[in-house]
Amino acid sequence: MPRTYGSHCSGCPYADANHLSPEDRRVRAAPLSMEDNGGSILLVFQAPGVSEWEVGRPIISNKPSSAGARLARAFCQAGKTRQDFNITNTVQCFPGKKEARSGETARDRSPVASARFHCSHWLRQDIEAHAYERVVVFGSHAREAVYALGYEHDPRFHCIKHPTGGLSNVKLVSAVDSRDTNLPKEEYEQ
Repeated sequence: MPRTYGSHCSGCPYADANHLSPEDRRVRAAPLSMEDNGGSILLVFQAPGVSEWEVGRPIISNKPSSAGARLARAFCQAGKTRQDFNITNTVQCFPGKKEARSGETARDRSPVASARFHCSHWLRQDIEAHAYERVVVFGSHAREAVYALGYEHDPRFHCIKHPTGGLSNVKLVSAVDSRDTNLPKEEYEQ
C-alpha cells in the first residue's frame, strides 16, 4: 500500500518514474495504492494505465473498450458498484507506452518481471489486508505475480483473462458477481 517510493523500490526499473517521459513523470510523484472500499472481493490487475496514473486510482479509464469501462458495465449487470470491491494492481507504477506502429495507437507496456518482484510485498499486503471471500486475478502478468507469492492453490483465487484480452462479458460479470460460486480456478486457454 504505497504512499511514496520506498527502500524496496531501489533497483526497480520504475523507481521514481525515471522510465517515463518527462510529461508522465510530472503527473505523479508516488505509486498508486489499493482502492480499499472494505469489500469482501479483491480484484487484482497488472498495472496502471495512463488514465489511472493521472487520477491515482486503479482501473478507471472510461474509453469504451478499456478494462475500466468493461468492468463498470459488468458491475452494473451484476447489481454491484465499484464500492463493493477492493481493487489493486500487481505493479503500482505506470509502465509507460509502447511505440506506436504505423496506423495503430500506442498501447500501454506490460510490467516487467523485476517490477512485479519489487512490488510483490505491496501486493501481499493488499491480499492480506482483509479476509477476502474471493480474489479475482485478471491477466497472465497478475496471475504470475500472485502465484509467485504462493497463492496458486488457494481456493479463493480465480485467475481469468484480462478484460481487454479476450474475456467474454458473461465471464466478466460472473467474476464480479459474488453470488456466482461456480467460477473456474483458471480461465485460460492451454
